[in-house]
Amino acid sequence: MTNDVRPDEHLLVESSELILLSAHHATGDPHESVLKFAYEDGRVYLLAHSGDTDIWYRNIAQDRGVVLRIGRRSFRGQAKLLKDTEHSDAAQQIITLFRRKYSSTSYRLGNVHAASIHVQF
Repeated sequence: MTNDVRPDEHLLVESSELILLSAHHATGDPHESVLKFAYEDGRVYLLAHSGDTDIWYRNIAQDRGVVLRIGRRSFRGQAKLLKDTEHSDAAQQIITLFRRKYSSTSYRLGNVHAASIHVQF
């Protein structure tokens, strides 16, 4: 019998915020953003509240390699921007994950700009 539990996966399930470390899109300097997130099946989902003008979103557009930090634990990942997802199944899934995690209906479909990050354990 194999053990499917990933090391420290509980941090991604239980934490309400993470620090996204990315390279600044203009300077290349390290940039930190504190963000709410949702997690499911090895992927972290982020929502850009200001659309594609959020700095972290622009950073990922330039360089997909990111680090996610929760407490003292860091996870490397590759980000994928999810654009033009207003009425897509992906947008609905992400909104549902955020509503479930944060017990809030304030997350709504609209012009959803999001990122999916495949976490490396």
